[in-house]
Amino acid sequence: MEKMDILKRIIEEDGSCCWSKPSICAVCPLSTLKLKPNGSYMSCIESLGVQDLQETAADAKYLEVASRMFLSEAIEEIIGDQNGSK
Repeated sequence: MEKMDILKRIIEEDGSCCWSKPSICAVCPLSTLKLKPNGSYMSCIESLGVQDLQETAADAKYLEVASRMFLSEAIEEIIGDQNGSK
């Protein structure tokens, strides 16, 4: 599954990613947001700070971040296309 497809699915599922499995989490853009001091990535739960939130609040945060990332990537693709770099 491609990164944009993962973000799109999170958006379609209103922020829920309960459908995901470890192989998808490994390539999900939300799982590479912040680095730990040892150089490995924090989990999406840690990096988004949702560990103490109820599921609906956590899903709202995932939806917000996934939407911003999806839009940003889409804009980059459009700009790249207009500049002839893609």
